[in-house]
This record gives sequence, C-alpha cells and structure tokens, in this order.
Amino acid sequence: MSIPSELPEQPDLRAAAKALEDARMLGQVLDHKWRTVFFSSEQVEVLRPEDLSRWVGVSQIVQALDWQFPVRVPRESRSRWWDIFGPQVRYEVPPDDPDFEAVFGPMAPAAREIEPSTPAWATVIEREMTDDQVRRFGYHGRIVDTYLRVTTHDGSHVGTLHIVRPQLGDVLSARLSLGHAPMYERMLNMREPARRSAAILFADLEASGELSRGLSSRAYFDLIRSLTDLVDAAVIRHDGLIGKHAGDGASALFVVDEQQTESNVARGSIEAARHIREGAKDLLENGPEVLVNVGLHWGATLTVGQVSSLGRLEVTALGDEMNEAARIEAVASAGQILASKNLVERLTPEDADSLGLDPAHMQYVSISSLSTDSKAVRDAGIIAVTPL
Repeated sequence: MSIPSELPEQPDLRAAAKALEDARMLGQVLDHKWRTVFFSSEQVEVLRPEDLSRWVGVSQIVQALDWQFPVRVPRESRSRWWDIFGPQVRYEVPPDDPDFEAVFGPMAPAAREIEPSTPAWATVIEREMTDDQVRRFGYHGRIVDTYLRVTTHDGSHVGTLHIVRPQLGDVLSARLSLGHAPMYERMLNMREPARRSAAILFADLEASGELSRGLSSRAYFDLIRSLTDLVDAAVIRHDGLIGKHAGDGASALFVVDEQQTESNVARGSIEAARHIREGAKDLLENGPEVLVNVGLHWGATLTVGQVSSLGRLEVTALGDEMNEAARIEAVASAGQILASKNLVERLTPEDADSLGLDPAHMQYVSISSLSTDSKAVRDAGIIAVTPL
C-alpha cells in the first residue's frame, strides 16, 4: 500500500485526511474501530525510513504495545492512554465484534472486564519524549496528542482524527515561522550526515574592535544585528544555508544537490558575497565606513548534516576545507572578497560570464604570499586565491 497517497475511501475520513495533508500536520486518521487508515506525509517524513504500510489497518492499542512500532510509547503514557481510551474503544468494539481480538491484541482480556464509556468528542493527552525518541528525532520536550471524533452528517461515528504536535505554543511557533521556509526544507533534507560538495562562505567585520570602541554598546549591537540580517538575507536569496554566527562573523554553505549543480552553487556563493559587500556600505548612516571581508572556498569532501540540540537547529559541515575557508577569510582585508581557485574553476562559461568573470585568464596568489600569520600559512598556505 502506498503511504500516504491513498486517502481513506469513507468520505468523512477522506476529508479529515485531506485536511491533515493540507495543513501539513503530523497525524493519523483512524476508522471507527481505532485502526489506522491513513498516515500524513509529515508523519511519514518524521518516522522514515520505516515502512508504515504494515501498520495500516492495525489499531492504536496494538501499535502502542508492539515493540516493533517505530515510536515507543512510555509505560506511564500507555497506562494513561489505556485508562482514557480503553473504555471508549470498548464502547465501539464489544466482545462479540469479530474484530475484538485483533483490535485489542494483548489487552483483550482486560478489555472484556472494563466498563465501556461513550467516546469524547475531543481528548488531549500530553507525554514526554523518551530518550530513544530524542536521539532519533532530535526533539526535546513534550508531545501533545489530540484526538477529534469524526462523524457523518447524521452524527454516526466513523473514525478519529489523531493530531500529533510538539508543545511549543502558538506564540513560539509563530516566531519560528518567521524564518525562511524553503531554507528550513533544505535543512530538513540534510538531517542525516553525508558526504556532500558545497561552496563555503565565511564573512567577518573589518576592524570590529575599533567600531565597537567608537560606538555606544546599543549602536554596536544594532550594527551587528543589521549585519546578521544582511548576511542571512544574502545567503537565503542565493539558495544557501545559514551557518554559525559568532559575534561579528558568519558562515554559510551552498550545497550541491538534485537542483543545484557545482556551477550553480559556486555562482550563488559569489553573488551572496557581493551582496554582503555592497550592503555593508549602508549599515551605518552616520559614522565610519563598514567593511566586511569574505572568504570563499570549495569543499569537495565535506561531511554535511543537521545538528539539533537543546538550544538550536542548524546544518553544519566538517572537513579540512572548512578550516581552509576560514583562513582565506582571515587574510582578506579592506572589504575584500577572496575566492579560491578550486571554487572559481567550478563555474561554467555561462555562469562566469553572468558574474563578469573570465576564469581562463584570472591570476591567483597563494595564501602564504598574502600573510605571515602562522595559522593561515599552516592550514592554507598553498591555497590559491584571487580577489573578486
């Protein structure tokens, strides 16, 4: 069975499933005997690479108790779930129902003894993420399960809409939604660390110490915040991934994928660097000139993946080229963009022409000829670079 493209046949459950899909929510649709008939696309994405088709037609009771189900429900949550829903499911599926044993599974003996109760129209249960779930999904905190009864126009019960939601609160969710959704989607696709090629960008504020001393603390804070917005906007505009921000410095990745070729991402990184350089000129209306130095490099053997912790969600990259890129930026000066030969020569003639560059006739110098800094020479001394 295809998951989740096959919507339920029953019209009201089909409408509930479509609403779940349109809202891009985690959840399931259950039939009148509490058997799963639909997993939302978001739920499938969270539980990948599990084959959820095996759980279609299986009751939530059996799912919660089966150790093979991808999400293990803590013992206390299972007990609370049973106390609330056991009598409701018993109301829908009495002992003389031919599906009784299958619906209740190992809980069938207990189900025969409990008093049935009329199902509630809406029920909300909160549960803590288990250690295994935290490791697997990278999410810390509580989960809210909302069960909404689905009926026909005449009031007949046909199933249940089960919505799964992290307990973030609408205010926090709204703040997070201010971020750039397409970039978040690209980050989501990189949840598993893998070998990937990417253009690397490092940017840093020139003479930040002098600027800090010459401005009030509030004015300097506003400058750094504006610089952060400038870098992020430039990176996002050219399909990059925002990296770490550290004080007046920032980094970004432009990753090769199914939609982006090596030349695409190399061009995007150069365009982003130029937007940062030009935009920096307008960061202070009255005051000294603001210059941002940028280093660009190519990472052919980076390990790129998502890092999720208690305080942040980001994509990071590890590899020698990251350290080299930082050294390239460190030797740039006076608002300069320095790009490595490895990056520039990824450009196709068409992309190079759109940038006003002629790679075949560009001149390069080594990092060691630009700086005597021991770290730069040690880590990237032989790297060939050119100003853009």
